[in-house]
Amino acid sequence: MRQYAGASQTQIAIACGMTQGKVSETMKPRGRQVLTLEVFERIADGLDMPDPARMELGLAPRKVSNNPAEPVAKLGNLPTVTTPPVITGLREVLKAHIQADALMGPLFILPAVRNQTSLIERACQTTRGADRIEALSFGSEFIEFCGWLHQDAGDFKGAMYWTDRALEYAMELDDQRVISYILMRKSNIATDDGDPARALALANTALKNADALTPRLRAVILRQRANAHAMLRQRREFEADAEEALVQAAAGIAQEEHDRASYCSPAYVEMEIGAAWTHLGHPVAALPAFEESRARMNGSTQLRDQALCLARLANAYAAADKPSEALTVAQQALTLTRSLGSARVITQLERLRRRITRWSHDPAVSDLSRELDLLTSASQPPV
Repeated sequence: MRQYAGASQTQIAIACGMTQGKVSETMKPRGRQVLTLEVFERIADGLDMPDPARMELGLAPRKVSNNPAEPVAKLGNLPTVTTPPVITGLREVLKAHIQADALMGPLFILPAVRNQTSLIERACQTTRGADRIEALSFGSEFIEFCGWLHQDAGDFKGAMYWTDRALEYAMELDDQRVISYILMRKSNIATDDGDPARALALANTALKNADALTPRLRAVILRQRANAHAMLRQRREFEADAEEALVQAAAGIAQEEHDRASYCSPAYVEMEIGAAWTHLGHPVAALPAFEESRARMNGSTQLRDQALCLARLANAYAAADKPSEALTVAQQALTLTRSLGSARVITQLERLRRRITRWSHDPAVSDLSRELDLLTSASQPPV
């Protein structure tokens, strides 16, 4: 409990469901002793103790709620927030989270991010004056990232919940670029959730003020609208948006203005175009786009994007009746995927598992199928 000395004894008492007097006695060096597991559990839950500390008390590890709206950190809303130092510190935390997500996927960092959203929302609720713009800007960025993690973990309800929260902050900011980016993210969640009509409407809204956007933002929204067109079997519209997305992504290479779509490189757009061609039922047309994307991503630190590209490429080879190439690429995807915990990549590999059953007489295909079964059965459920 002494680790929480930054919060008042009254705040700790509220979080733990104890009286302030009992907290005071317990925190004294020779004070009141805690003897029952029930009280240990109440204190551990109230102080949001990490699992190692809980296990030292003889308690089970925490269970993370499946309800995206349920706060994880009990003390997150209690202490007074001094916004500038908090935002400065959390900006560095967010950078680390983004790097970790690219390397490890969402499952390992989502609990920590969910904890920190309480502090950020508290800052956005209470900050006034000149600091409010900074709080809302960072709040929308961090909360949208939380939505992305839920999406990559396969929890589309949670993804849309947090992305809607981010949009509320962006609307108050009245920043067209941020609003358009978050509308694009909502569109992307809708396509992953199998609702291309909603995705198309959201992408169209995101592009209403296209002239106010940077080239990268136009590129990332156009490739998303192209995905929606492909899922709706609107080939002409898909091809037009895909071509323009590549043009804008190439222009974005020299872009100096900051935006939230720094990941939207030509390689990224090529990968998305390949996936859309597969949706349209033209896997042979998808192959050059995927191969171009794979070549551009070689050596990148974006391991999940590489794994996703390879898994999609393996599917395209299988759909194009090229089992040998599909097996080779699938093995490369498996090597990267084992440490990621990305539901989006797992979904592609499950699709591949179904596609290669027609070649099950081949021992190499049987071996790959077993590896895919092991991977998909061991994948954790969405947080």
